[in-house]
Amino acid sequence: MRTIRRIIIAPTAFKGSLTPVEAAQAMERGARRVLPDAEVLLLPLADGGDGMLQCLAQAGVCTLRYHTISDALGRERLAPYGIGADGETGFVEMAQICGLAQLRPEERDPRVTTTLGVGEMICHLLTQGVPRLLVGLGGSATNDGGAGALAALGWQLLDRHGQPIPPGNAGLIHLHRVIPAPPADGRVNVVLAADVRNPLLGKRGATAVFAPQKGATPQMLPELERAMRRWAVAVHRATGRKISRVLGAGAAGGLAFGLLAHFPQAQLVSGADFVMQAVDFHDALRGADLVLTGEGQVDATTLHGKLLMRVLQAAKKQGVPVAVICGSLQGEPAMLKRYGVLACETLVCEGVSREVAMREAIVVLEEKTAKLLGHL
Repeated sequence: MRTIRRIIIAPTAFKGSLTPVEAAQAMERGARRVLPDAEVLLLPLADGGDGMLQCLAQAGVCTLRYHTISDALGRERLAPYGIGADGETGFVEMAQICGLAQLRPEERDPRVTTTLGVGEMICHLLTQGVPRLLVGLGGSATNDGGAGALAALGWQLLDRHGQPIPPGNAGLIHLHRVIPAPPADGRVNVVLAADVRNPLLGKRGATAVFAPQKGATPQMLPELERAMRRWAVAVHRATGRKISRVLGAGAAGGLAFGLLAHFPQAQLVSGADFVMQAVDFHDALRGADLVLTGEGQVDATTLHGKLLMRVLQAAKKQGVPVAVICGSLQGEPAMLKRYGVLACETLVCEGVSREVAMREAIVVLEEKTAKLLGHL
C-alpha cells in the first residue's frame, strides 16, 4: 500500500441517491476502516446546483438558516439559505427552492413551474441588508426565464387588461407589458454561479436543451419557446438591454436572464470554480497524498469541463494522485489514467444492480472506498 497520511475527500453529488456531503461522509467511513491514522479532510463539492449550500456549510463558509418561501408549484415550504462567516454575504441555492429533485415525477411540468420562491428568498436576504449575494443556479424544475423571481422582486408582468399574468412559462403567453421594479438594489454585489453557457433562446437555449429534462414533451417545446421569446422581447424593451444573448442567460430555465435584468451589475461565474475557491480546495491540495472524488456517472462528458474534471486538473497541477469512485463508468478506465487517476471503482458492478446501488448507496460507497484504498 502507498503511504497515505493525508486524504482529501471531495465528491460531487451522486444524483438520485446521495448529496455531496452524504457521499463524502460515506467515503470517510470507508477510508477510516483501512487508514485509521490518516488525516482525512472532507471538502464535498458542487457546481452551483444541488448541494451547494451543504458544501459551503461543511467547509465553514456559511451557516444555514431557513425561511418559508414558495416552491416550484407555489406551495409554501421551508427552505435553507446561507449567511457567510463575515455576516455580509447571503447564499441562495435555487435547487433547494424550486429544484427538480423537490418534485415528484408526475409533478414535473415546465409550463407551470415558477421561480417565485427564488425572488422571495432574495427579498428576504436584501431586507437583512446583505451587501453581497451569491445565487447558485442549477438543478431547476423551471422554464419561466426568471419571471416568477422578478414578480417577487417587484416587477409587474401584465396582460392586455393590465392584470398580472399567471405564473410559469404558460403565463408568459399572455404577457403584454412589463414594468420593472424601482432600481433599489444597484449597490448589491451579485454573483450568479452556474456551469452552463447556454443563451436564453434558440437551439442551444434554455427550452431546447433543458426543458425535456424537466418534463417537457417534444410537442410542448415550440409553445414553451414562443412564450420565452415573448418574455425576452418584453424585458428587452423594458430595460433597453438584449440580455437573452448573454452566454449563460439560459441557466436554470432562464433564471439567470431574469436576475441579470433586475441586477445589471450581476456577474455570471463558473459554479464549480466558485465553490472550489470558496472552500479553499486548491490550498488544501498542498501536502495531500491522495484526492478521493466521485460522482454518479463518469462518461465522455466528464472530461469536458464538468466538476470532477476540474478536480482532476487541479490535483494533477499540484502532483497529487486521485482515486475515483462513481456510480457507473461509461467507457474505459484508461481515459481517466491520463489525468492522474490511480484507480476507479464503480458502485454498479457484478452482483450489484443499478437499483441496488442507488437504494443502498451509502453502504455500497463505504464498502467500495475501503476496497479501493485497500488495494492502492
